[in-house]
Amino acid sequence: MKFGIFVHPKRPKVPVDKILKHIESAGASCSRKDPDVAIVVGGDGTFGYYGRTLSIPMLFVGVRDNSIAGSRARLAEIFYDDLARALHDIEDGRYSVEEKKMISVCLNGHSVDVLTDVYLERGKFAGCLRYATMVKPSDRSKFIHFGDYAIGNGVIVSTSFGAGGYFSYPNRLLPYRQASIGPASFGDNRIGICHIIPTYLVRKRNGTTRQNSRVRYTVPRQSIIEIKLLRDANARLYGTTMHSKGVAVRRGDIITVTPSRRTAKIIRLGN
Repeated sequence: MKFGIFVHPKRPKVPVDKILKHIESAGASCSRKDPDVAIVVGGDGTFGYYGRTLSIPMLFVGVRDNSIAGSRARLAEIFYDDLARALHDIEDGRYSVEEKKMISVCLNGHSVDVLTDVYLERGKFAGCLRYATMVKPSDRSKFIHFGDYAIGNGVIVSTSFGAGGYFSYPNRLLPYRQASIGPASFGDNRIGICHIIPTYLVRKRNGTTRQNSRVRYTVPRQSIIEIKLLRDANARLYGTTMHSKGVAVRRGDIITVTPSRRTAKIIRLGN
């Protein structure tokens, strides 16, 4: 079995040559051209990027960071210091491959498949964003179309695989109560929506507008989600590119999220 090494191209948490020596010292072989398994070393952003660009099975490897505000690598299957053991488990067949569903994100005619999450958030802007999140049923769905209107920092749309990342931020803030923020994990048949620190949030459904206390919730996977700014602001869409600057979003643009036909192959150890 041949392993490929994949890291952030500009800010690798571990140099490629060091990872290569680590793999070779474990008695495994590497290939740049035709690997059977991708060893992805980094944080959640790196996992998300390669998750949507690679078609081979991927092992997500985090790097322990003991600094106060360091990377948590919440989507990692293992950490780097366990890599040698993990390579032996894979070569011995003690693993399984989960196929995780993606979402498709379209902005101004450009579509990208996403494994983890995307989020509309402030760029260089001191004020709050005013935006709407519309959830429409597909032909096969039975739930009622509704819209959230918010003033806040933005909104996250997450797959089930990405739910342990930014989508779960309310669980790490106190004194939020679980009943008011909704589930932090969900199945592949749902898509998660989470508003980012809203100061105002209402829901319009069937012609009635009411205050909405649900910062986070899920909708059927076949839903059509549309997000748009209600007022001009310096806003960015993050999660569709490798760089951290995001893509500019202006009033009049519509971000559309729909289910993707693609899946990502994620390695799980211990099976």
